[in-house]
Parts: sequence; C-alpha cells; structure tokens
Amino acid sequence: MLTHLFLLLAMAAGQAVPFTDARWMLLDREARPMPYLGQPSLFIDNGFVLLRDSSFGDGTIEFDIAMHGHTSFAGVVFRAASSDDCELVYLRPFLSRQADAVQYTPVFNGFFGWQLYNGKGYTAAAELPLNRWVHVKLVVAGYSAQLFIDRAQEPQLTVTSLKRPWARGMVGLWGNFGGANFANVVVSPADTGAPASRPADSLPTPQPISAWELSPAFETATTKPDVLPARNPNAAREWTAVTAESSGLVNIAQYRHAARTPSSALSSRDLVFARTVVSSPRSQRMKLVFAYSDEVHLFVNGRLLFEGDSAFARRDPSSLGIASLGPDAVYVDLHPGANEIVLAVSEKFGGWGFAARLEAIGSESESDR
Repeated sequence: MLTHLFLLLAMAAGQAVPFTDARWMLLDREARPMPYLGQPSLFIDNGFVLLRDSSFGDGTIEFDIAMHGHTSFAGVVFRAASSDDCELVYLRPFLSRQADAVQYTPVFNGFFGWQLYNGKGYTAAAELPLNRWVHVKLVVAGYSAQLFIDRAQEPQLTVTSLKRPWARGMVGLWGNFGGANFANVVVSPADTGAPASRPADSLPTPQPISAWELSPAFETATTKPDVLPARNPNAAREWTAVTAESSGLVNIAQYRHAARTPSSALSSRDLVFARTVVSSPRSQRMKLVFAYSDEVHLFVNGRLLFEGDSAFARRDPSSLGIASLGPDAVYVDLHPGANEIVLAVSEKFGGWGFAARLEAIGSESESDR
C-alpha cells in the first residue's frame, strides 16, 4: 500500500495537463485544467474525476478549493467502487453558515441519498469563503469521518455512521452545477483494515419497523403505484428481505437499481413496493408514522389509505424533500393476527427511501417531544 499518494493537479500557465492517462477517469466532460487565483487548478463543472489506481480505506484527504458562490456543489469522493457507488462529502458554497452548508451522503447504485441523511451527523454549518483558496481536510477512520474547512482546529462536520460497508476504493473529486476549482490534492492512506464491526447506533423510542421485503424495481410510466402488485408465485420469489437501519430508514437504492431508461427519465419515476407484516393480539387502532422520498402510496390490509408527494420543491418548509419520521401519520385499524402494510415508494432524485413505526394512540415519541 502506498502510505502517501500525491495527486498533483498542475500545469504551466496556459498549458493544459492531460488527465486522460491510464490513472484518471475524467467522467465530467467539462473538467479542465486552468490557472485560477494565481495557481494551477482543475475546474470540475458537473461530474466526477476519479483516480483509477488509488486504494483508500482510512486516512486523510486534503485539497484546496476555490468556490464561486452561485448555486453549485463541490466535494470529495472516497472508498469509491465507481461514481455510482461511493462515499461523498460536499460543500454548498451558496449556503455558507447555514445548517446544511456541508453534507455527507452515501451513493448507492447512482442514487445520492441527501434527502434521507440530514441533521446531526450528516449536515452541518460552516463558513465557506468565496473567490479565494480554502483548505479542506477530511479524516476518515472506520465508519467515521471529520471535515475541517479553512484550517479550522475543530471539525465543522463529524460523521459517526458512514453508511456504505467499509472497503478500500478510489479517491476522487466531484462538482455539480458549475462546481469549483481544485488544487493541491494530497491523499495519505492509513495502513488499516476493516473494523471488526460497525458501531451500534442508539435505538429510537418507540422503535421503528425493521423487517421489510422489497419488490423488484419498476417505473411509474408502466406500473401504477396506487395498485398493489400482482400476487403470484413467480413475483413472490422476487421479493427481497431487508433490515432497516437503526433509525428505521430503508435506503432502497442500496438494494435496487433505477428502472427508468434515459427516454423515460423525465416523465416517470423509479418505483418499489415495500411490505411488512405486523401481528396484533387484538383489534385495535394505532398510529402509523412514516417518512418517504419522493412519493408514497400507503396500503394497510389491501386498502389504499394515503397518497403523498414530498419531492424536492413540493411541500416541506425548506422545499428540500427531506425525509423524517414525524410529519406524516395515519390512524390504522389492525385486526387480530397478521396485518400487511405496503408502501409504494417512487423516486426522481435526492434519495429513495422510507421509514415507519407504529405507536399506541396517545403515545409521544422521544423525537417529537
């Protein structure tokens, strides 16, 4: 293993350095070397740049970044199997000092999960100076990461639960909607192996539903989300049992690829049916609290009880479509024995997932107090 891997993005004034050799994957066609603010840099506009032969599990990644202030995003990729499967920490320069100026999100099967992972441990405030070089350092260890901006002594963002399985992978840079300029990238891998286990997260009260089955992925242009999927032996064999994260979240993208084709991407959504069976000792009415991204149809014992759309720019106060348990709930009548709950969850972008919990009527969860 290389203990210090230096990625020098440099070029003489006016002379472009080719990034098409065997070591680099320039997945952003607009990425280009250019002099900026007095030093050589790489401008990333809308995509990824990955170092082919890098192998990074734990360690430190440092770089300088020049942000432009418009609505753009820029960050660092690590443990990447590809641009579709990686860990990502990124900056929102247009939201400097706000609560989500910086964010961590896993990327599974090409789906960014930023609507699913929000708040403490995932987003944080930071001052992001514009139009000058700002030093950024990311320290990764096991399932945790710390982000230091502008040579701060304390991390602005501390991630305690990286969501992808620990694995060595490529390091890279990412930009979107005009991105940023990068320079002086230094990667220092640590000589470590995979942690023995993932640290246990504290369990919320009341506990969410953890056991689910997922259908294959469909698209809403051809499969109606307000109709339960046909129940036949062949379809039943295609369902996959999954376990929710400790928070109750099921990140569907961890298990399913997009079903949409390029031709249907604008007019359709990716769709998965998620089902679980809960046992009730008697007839009773309970409160079913749920979260989803982007759109949901909720069935209980075969009846459609709820339809909602919380996509980006749709309804929540910030219009971001953040998924969280609390805002949405219905009262359900359970009968003695097995009761089936099905959520048809469809997604455009930003995070494909859901969570649910059952509460006795009149109870109040810790998170709602």
